[in-house]
Amino acid sequence: MLRNVSLPVKLFLICFAFVLSCIVLISQLSYRFIQKEIRANDTYYTTQILDKVDQYLSVNFSSFQTILFSAETSVRANLDNPDVIKTQLRELYTLNSSYVSNVYLIKSDMSIVGGSVPTRIFDEPQPERQPLFDAAAKARLTTFVSEPYKSRYSGWTVTMVRYLTNSPTPAAIAVDLDLHSIEDALFKINRDEQMNLALITSAGSIVAGFTDTHGYPDVENRSFSIGTTRAEQIIKASGASLKLQTSAGKLVTVLNRPTGKFNWFIVSINDESRLNTALKRLETYYLVLLLAGLLLSSLISYLIAKYIRKPLYYLKTKMNLVEQGDLGIKISINRTDEFGDLSRAFDRMLRQIVELIRRLEINSELQRKLEIQVLQSQINPHFLYNTLGSISNVIRLGQLEKVDVVIYSLISLLEYGISDASEQVALRQELDNVADYLAIQNIRYNRHFELVKRIEDGLLDFPVFRMLLQPLVENSLFHGYNGGQIEGPIMIHAFREGPFVIVEVIDQGEGIDDDRIGQLLHADPKPSEGGRPRIGLNNIHGRIRLHYGEQYGLQILSVPKRETRIRALFPASSIKEIHSNENLHMLHRG
Repeated sequence: MLRNVSLPVKLFLICFAFVLSCIVLISQLSYRFIQKEIRANDTYYTTQILDKVDQYLSVNFSSFQTILFSAETSVRANLDNPDVIKTQLRELYTLNSSYVSNVYLIKSDMSIVGGSVPTRIFDEPQPERQPLFDAAAKARLTTFVSEPYKSRYSGWTVTMVRYLTNSPTPAAIAVDLDLHSIEDALFKINRDEQMNLALITSAGSIVAGFTDTHGYPDVENRSFSIGTTRAEQIIKASGASLKLQTSAGKLVTVLNRPTGKFNWFIVSINDESRLNTALKRLETYYLVLLLAGLLLSSLISYLIAKYIRKPLYYLKTKMNLVEQGDLGIKISINRTDEFGDLSRAFDRMLRQIVELIRRLEINSELQRKLEIQVLQSQINPHFLYNTLGSISNVIRLGQLEKVDVVIYSLISLLEYGISDASEQVALRQELDNVADYLAIQNIRYNRHFELVKRIEDGLLDFPVFRMLLQPLVENSLFHGYNGGQIEGPIMIHAFREGPFVIVEVIDQGEGIDDDRIGQLLHADPKPSEGGRPRIGLNNIHGRIRLHYGEQYGLQILSVPKRETRIRALFPASSIKEIHSNENLHMLHRG
């Protein structure tokens, strides 16, 4: 039956089943992993809450200490003025009434000077103060903190007391803590965080906290137990996580840790209500994720089936090869649908591109040859003009014996100059041509310009452009030796330097200033001597750069009144081509 189903439908069903299965599997694994992490993090989160409660108690302890010190300072400063002491204790209590139940002075007969309203009226001696007074007198330099107890005027409280040293009569300063305010803070945490926190003394008595039934099984003694486990046993397991069962069979987790300032323990008794709430939210997200997975798998399957990934991927791979420069590949797919038509159309386009590139290369090579021929045509008339001028000068001066020399040199120059302009010649041929040229110029200017050759071994056969050196030597005569008016040597030096082969012409003449150096490598539209444009250096520079690239060409280095060097830079790789051609020639001869 599936044979009659189209390929997109088959692909849709396969992809839908695969993607949906993956999403369900991942969702299940994620749910179990997150559930495990929530259970693990619940203990960590509870520990963090216990740390925050401990920090809260530490801050309160510091505040109570500050109140004690303030009261002690006020009393000590006004020992001879009881009315001022009463006023200041009342004001101190008023300022801190939200944290403390009373601030008072205990006298040696156990009567008090109190800050709260009841103790301002009922200040008679009370036996319950005797243990506090005795404990303060015993630890005179520290603050004594009592166990929780029920005071007649302050209710359920803890008293912090300091002995008043240097007093004419024995006395102590005391502060009754308002445990109800601490208990309210714990109740708020219990409500907001779905927890059950309490402060427990080392003896197992409840200081504050606990809101449900397993918190107060013994209201009279303010103690508690969980199932058969008593408070004292829970306190002994400080820092450990206990799994206990209540008398109703409910499993709870118990954590406790000691406080930093009070001799109390912070106890947390939590069932799984908060954990179950988080897991219910997670289940909701899980159902939403499954629904989204169902929609996503449908969408993905539809898209994959619609576009049929395999032929597209094949075409993309072939196109990447084309992008990397491989234009000879065959992309056609043996299909009768649109992908087959597309691949065949792409093949036709590639063939057209290859043909266009071939034509472009032919045109580019032709253009380069034409440019070189144009440059050569600019140079040859210039040389011929100057040479004919030299013959004219010899005849005019009556030096007929030198006419044969001039004519012979001129014939050599013409034979050399009218050859193929694009042909490269060996450096030795250029040197011979320059020798003929200087022979003519020596007669023309009636000077002796000595030609000095310094050619590194192996470079006499180095290929250079025809008519390379003659314009450079002419430049030395024109700029260095003032148009032949000064006599001096002309050195031609060829050597290797790194990736370059350098051929340089050196004269010891007047030199060239920096402004003029830049102009010599560009065609100067202004006519020079006799209206003749001197553009030889520019043409040589352009020919080298056209043939080898922008990093090659001419360089002019000049020191005024000392010397000028005109360098022609060629690639050293041309030497390898010479050797390769020689080897091939020898093989053919063999």
